[in-house]
Amino acid sequence: MGVSITLCVILSLTLYVGWRVYFFSLSNRNTLIEMAHKAEQRNHELESMGISFDAATTGGTAPSTLPKIGAGNNEPLKIAAPISPAPTTATLPPSSTFPPESSIRELPLLETTDEVAQAIALLEQYWKTPEWKDRVAMVANAEKVAPLMKDFYETQGGKDPVPGSMSTKARYQINNTEILYFSYSSSRPTGSLEVAMLRGPQGNFLIDWESLAGYGEMSFHEFRNQRPTKAVLMRGYVRLFEYYNFEFSDSKRYLCIKLMSENGENSVYAYCERGSQLARSIDADLVSTGPSGFKGYTMLVSFPPNAQSNQCVNLEKVLAQRWLNLP
Repeated sequence: MGVSITLCVILSLTLYVGWRVYFFSLSNRNTLIEMAHKAEQRNHELESMGISFDAATTGGTAPSTLPKIGAGNNEPLKIAAPISPAPTTATLPPSSTFPPESSIRELPLLETTDEVAQAIALLEQYWKTPEWKDRVAMVANAEKVAPLMKDFYETQGGKDPVPGSMSTKARYQINNTEILYFSYSSSRPTGSLEVAMLRGPQGNFLIDWESLAGYGEMSFHEFRNQRPTKAVLMRGYVRLFEYYNFEFSDSKRYLCIKLMSENGENSVYAYCERGSQLARSIDADLVSTGPSGFKGYTMLVSFPPNAQSNQCVNLEKVLAQRWLNLP
């Protein structure tokens, strides 16, 4: 009887310890899966804005698989294009039609500091303020931006995106500019709304309105109607595409990308000569977006003279590989 009791006790302890180990391992596994999912979502949101940590320039030949850079790493990064058969932007010589790589460093974000709390409060105030004139004091470079806001809201009939819940908060140094970065869920094509905040003259953070609104010198609707042959600054979601028609029917001669408006309601197709530095840089930069992904670009586009359609345009220059256009 004593032996049986002892064996039962040992068996019970073994089962208890085994179950504890199992559930502990399961809990850890679920935690790691959740962390990986959040990191992947965060990287996707940052890529929409052109802030990508999937690759770093280290010199020499870049490997085909590049490590993810986790939060808290304060080493300066260089944005490098994904590997493709064509030379990447890391190996291409400087081009006047495609921006140089950005140096990006993730800085510690202390959410309890006054400046972060004030930045979040400013964003909440911005969303609650219906009149654009009352928002001017909340934006960075207000003197320059106020006329653009008037054009966007009163002439173009533009509207601000409606933010959902806040999903990401971060702090970066891009080249020599410090920014606070926030993202919200959104009905935009990427599913997220990115907001960058820059330091104002008084040291407080103010909203970079141009990147928030996806401002362009013309709305996509008016751009298609007027067909300007002079270069127009536009912000849009871009990806590689295969549409060849009208003046740009030769797929061997032209590289095609699709440009979608900030609200996803309008689009055009833009072309540049294959083999040019611009085409090679774009091809290398956008190859990672795949067949359905998008990336935000700030660019100069125009219609060819006597355009045969209102949907095929010249891509003349990429000003920034994001909507945030810094010095």
